Amino acid sequence: MLDARRVGPNQVVPFRPERNATLDTLRWAKKRLAIPMLLEVDVTAARQAIRAHRSRTGHGLSFTAWVVHCVARAAAEHPRVHALRRGRRQLVLFDEVDLAVVIERAVDGEAGGETVPMPYVVRRANEKTPGEIHDEIRAAQAAVVQAGATAIESSFQPRLQALFFRLPAWMRDLLFWRWLLRSPTLVKRTMGTVVVTATGMAVPGVLAWGIPLALHPLAIAVGGISRRRTPEGEAEVLALSVVFDHAVTDGAPVGRFLHRLHELMAGAHGLLS
Repeated sequence: MLDARRVGPNQVVPFRPERNATLDTLRWAKKRLAIPMLLEVDVTAARQAIRAHRSRTGHGLSFTAWVVHCVARAAAEHPRVHALRRGRRQLVLFDEVDLAVVIERAVDGEAGGETVPMPYVVRRANEKTPGEIHDEIRAAQAAVVQAGATAIESSFQPRLQALFFRLPAWMRDLLFWRWLLRSPTLVKRTMGTVVVTATGMAVPGVLAWGIPLALHPLAIAVGGISRRRTPEGEAEVLALSVVFDHAVTDGAPVGRFLHRLHELMAGAHGLLS
């Protein structure tokens, strides 16, 4: 539990070292040549299909899991948008899409405790159905996370992670971040090449966008959903933010990726039999 104390009318709580993982990511993400794009996507068919699935089977299907499915499929067809630089003269393009989702977890393992965003990487997400991705994310959300951990799955012991994130920022950079970011293979293995986040951004009935800061060459933020009247009837429109690394891709590949992503989402890909 948090060691909270009161100072006058205020409450003072300790700053958890696990939060330095987020701060490190943001510091390094600022160095990317990030280009944000704001999209509006008609997700009426997808939302209807998800509601029909719940009514038919009695089991829910995560909207975010379906977005992950569509993003991974589109990224696999356009690998340039999630490529990684190797040195100054090479780009590494990946056939498989290892996609990170951000999950809020209590760092002390108890309900009601302080939460931090923790990444979980869905491996080969482009080969999985929305249902498979849904089950995998739910299992990650239910997994036991020990105190000191900064990721739901990690090869490092939580105690070592806790000690590492107590080090000064320059030392963390020297011992880990500079070493990691030099290798596209290690980056993909550690955190994937694409990230999708929906935590805290979806405002019911409001088209609210969030612009993510991420180390990944492709970052997607799922925003709010609003109902709109169109000549064809009422539509449910999703606010979607897409951020690219301009160091690895340009307008033409980005345009083709966005067209394909919009096509998959508007067509409720993976949901309609």
